[in-house]
Amino acid sequence: MIKSPVQWGMVALGVVVAAAAVYAGHSMLTVQPVPDNVHPIPILKNSRVIEAPGRRAYQYIAAPNITWDAARASAEKLSHRGQRGYLATIDSADEYRFIIDNVFPHTYSDVTYLGGRQTAPGEWRWVTGPDGAEDGGKGRLFWRGDEQGAVQGNHYANWMSSAFQHGGRWDVSKVCCVTLFSYGIPQFSTSLGNGFEEEGVAGYLVEFGGTK
Repeated sequence: MIKSPVQWGMVALGVVVAAAAVYAGHSMLTVQPVPDNVHPIPILKNSRVIEAPGRRAYQYIAAPNITWDAARASAEKLSHRGQRGYLATIDSADEYRFIIDNVFPHTYSDVTYLGGRQTAPGEWRWVTGPDGAEDGGKGRLFWRGDEQGAVQGNHYANWMSSAFQHGGRWDVSKVCCVTLFSYGIPQFSTSLGNGFEEEGVAGYLVEFGGTK
């Protein structure tokens, strides 16, 4: 039987509809790639000020891609109960645990600046707040070396295993600043400090209070 042009048109239309249905089904079942600009780590907002023992307090400030120097200056403009702020220094396991449990109790930020710097090759000091006044104003020396280094004095450090890299953009000779960073629970890590977008700086931790 010879089909008319109308019948042939109906057949062609049916083929197109069927093909479209197959394509639509395939699209719904295919896993689409995640765009490059989608950030996999939750973005935190500013926290409230968290009171701690010893007339100290902490606050997380969200500031994506800020530089370490700008974070330091911004922290020093804040105050709480008459105490001027500074980039936080973490001097003991108890202080570290308090911060993790109370400032970041449910969600951990990406790279968060602290008040530590590499002031000479392999010399890591807390340079902000009361700690920054030690050793003639050079700051409290808490770690010497890289991953093979050691805590100095009776101080504290909790470095993640990848904090000190050898070669590449984040070579230990190029990084300047101490951060909290997390693939799970945050630990100490290192940063270029320049707000480089690929580094994922999320903000900084402010501490208020005097001697510890």
